[in-house]
Amino acid sequence: MISKKQLRKAITARLGKISPEEQAEVSKDVCCRIAVLPQYKKAQRIMAFLSMPGEICLDSLLDQAIREGRHVYVPRCLSRGVMEAVRLDSVSTAVNGKYGIRTAPAENLSASPDTLDLILVPGVAFDEKGWRLGHGAAFYDRFLPKAQQASWIGIVWDMQIVPTVPKESHDVCIPFILTEQRYIITHWK
Repeated sequence: MISKKQLRKAITARLGKISPEEQAEVSKDVCCRIAVLPQYKKAQRIMAFLSMPGEICLDSLLDQAIREGRHVYVPRCLSRGVMEAVRLDSVSTAVNGKYGIRTAPAENLSASPDTLDLILVPGVAFDEKGWRLGHGAAFYDRFLPKAQQASWIGIVWDMQIVPTVPKESHDVCIPFILTEQRYIITHWK
């Protein structure tokens, strides 16, 4: 079986071949696909990621949600493996936080994980059973169990869906995965 480190390297190499034009086009399509999901339609408190290179960009969806009067939260890394959900007033106000990850400004307030309705989860790779491979710091593996009432949806490129993700006892399984091609229900949660 391939190791987590080997899988991260292989997927990162695939993502590096995506042109900026393709990334923009697919991101736009994925945002439209998220906006029609029942979990999104009923959510008033949404946590989503601000994309890093290679990830689906959700910026337009987040600004749309804010215009619709929803509360949008993004991760803020506090220390290795520990993050909080911080209110974002507009994507244009995002700043670079720890590890170069875009987040909300320092003065913005955080929300308790158990108050969120929907969490859009990034990942390096997922398998169809819902197992997720992140970047290795276990931020989401620690955060998501505190948000059991929320719907969790993995948002990735279809090329990030692999036959099997190596898993460890602390890894969290994601019940839904959305790509530009598929909506996968893993029946986990």
